[in-house]
Amino acid sequence: MNKLLALPMLLLPAFTGAQQIAIQNDYAIKGKIFAVKTAKKYSSVEGCTKIALSKSKVAGFSFDSTSAKCTLYRKVKGVKEKKGTISGTK
Repeated sequence: MNKLLALPMLLLPAFTGAQQIAIQNDYAIKGKIFAVKTAKKYSSVEGCTKIALSKSKVAGFSFDSTSAKCTLYRKVKGVKEKKGTISGTK
């Protein structure tokens, strides 16, 4: 019985914090949009990064600091230079 309880604890580190995101300043992602978030909790780079990491189908995000809009992308086809935008890819 103790062996069964220990198994999830051994697997837990593989799932927590395993994903990382590469951040680029002044670049916007080109790709297939998954969702656009405008709620206050997503109106920062940190909030946008958090939601992007929590969604397995999301490959990246772009956060427009002037409009406080977080765009999540299902597929990333490339990036383009855009002042005031911060992007991240998995």
